[in-house]
Amino acid sequence: MRRRSLSLLSLAAGLAGVVVAGSSSLQSPMSAQAPSAARPKAPDVPVERRAPAGVKEGGTWVPPMPTMEEVAPPAGWQQPGEEVPAMPLTLLRLPRTNIWRAKYPAVDFHVHARGLTSKAAYDELVALMDDIGMGAIVNLNGGTGAELDKVLAEGVAYKDRVANFITFSAEGINEPGWSQKFAAEMERAFKAGAQGMKVHKTLGLGAKNPDGSFIQADDPRLDPIWDMAARYDRPVMIHLSDSIGRFYPIGPKNERYEAGLWHQKGDETNNYFKTGPSNDVIERARENMHRKHPKTRFVNAHMAMLYYDPEKLAKFLDMYPNADIELSATFQDLGRAPRFWREFLIKYQDRVLFGTDGSQSRGADEFWRPHWRTLETLDEYFAHPAQVRTPLGSPGHGRWHISGLGLPDAVLRKIYYVNALRHLPAMRASIEKQMAARGLRMTATPRRAAPARPAGE
Repeated sequence: MRRRSLSLLSLAAGLAGVVVAGSSSLQSPMSAQAPSAARPKAPDVPVERRAPAGVKEGGTWVPPMPTMEEVAPPAGWQQPGEEVPAMPLTLLRLPRTNIWRAKYPAVDFHVHARGLTSKAAYDELVALMDDIGMGAIVNLNGGTGAELDKVLAEGVAYKDRVANFITFSAEGINEPGWSQKFAAEMERAFKAGAQGMKVHKTLGLGAKNPDGSFIQADDPRLDPIWDMAARYDRPVMIHLSDSIGRFYPIGPKNERYEAGLWHQKGDETNNYFKTGPSNDVIERARENMHRKHPKTRFVNAHMAMLYYDPEKLAKFLDMYPNADIELSATFQDLGRAPRFWREFLIKYQDRVLFGTDGSQSRGADEFWRPHWRTLETLDEYFAHPAQVRTPLGSPGHGRWHISGLGLPDAVLRKIYYVNALRHLPAMRASIEKQMAARGLRMTATPRRAAPARPAGE
């Protein structure tokens, strides 16, 4: 079904009850205007941009992204080499909803459950899932070859709770015949029970051509890979690009630096300002990939790393019906604009899957349950489920607290399990059983037509 394009300004206007006006670029910097000669120089502090000419009083507009020059550190600045401490305890007393488990058995489409090579490992994982109300998970660390075979063999008894994916590998991509070789490994994995494939950001930011350029997701050598997924009707869980702050200069005006990254002297880990391609290059390649392979179902990790630009994300979803998104490692940004993102998720409720980027080592209270609080409640100012922690405990992707979105039950059901079951129909019976055990009725899930059987099977 054709979907209407989201107007970011109209959505913002709907939330604020104001008139929409067109936006335009600004010439003035984000920092405060220069003081007059009669006053001492003011500190260089960020202030809200003023609306461009033509935006009526009470109208809304969307400021442009800051420039690289605006984010760049002052001349001569050096990383102090000091670790960022954990967030302070809040002294603000606010109501809290008692959250123990997910309201509905959720399907976590983004889990790194390493080491599932024994019954004990699976039992430990399922015990955690039962404790927090997780209905099923997608294990993205199935691996390939003998490693994947071991994970699948041990997981037969748990296939109603754990969907193991083959893990993409670009090793040998510059060698002749690589495309056919890896496509054959995918086919073997799917026949053995792998329910999809995970692709890491090695495409776009890691794997390189012999000339040193980065291999992007629309590279022709990858066409047989995406085609094989479509042939077996298996979803491709794909992580392309990275947090937008990683493409800006390291310095105190980069909010990812302030959050706790790169504080050690000389640390430039996963910063692409000097060494990597721009995010625009990666994003264009992703669009080309979706366009070239309309029959392949892509689940774009971390909201396609476009949570920094909701209108760009909306256009992406509107343009490519074979694109879904999942929410892992975006809760720190969803929760700092909860009213806006609530309306966005309601509008795109059929395209959004739940995910955490978690593992068995993450604690139930510090990591898993804050996900439920964010989506289910209107609680305010609580710690988000940080994907990254610095050595002293600071959340590495957002040194701030968040507020809940309080999604309607119908939308929550779709994000928790309905949309995931379109990609993982084998999990449906398990979710139905868990719903019944809680005295809940299952929402109807549109069933996908069975794919044509590959020739020779």
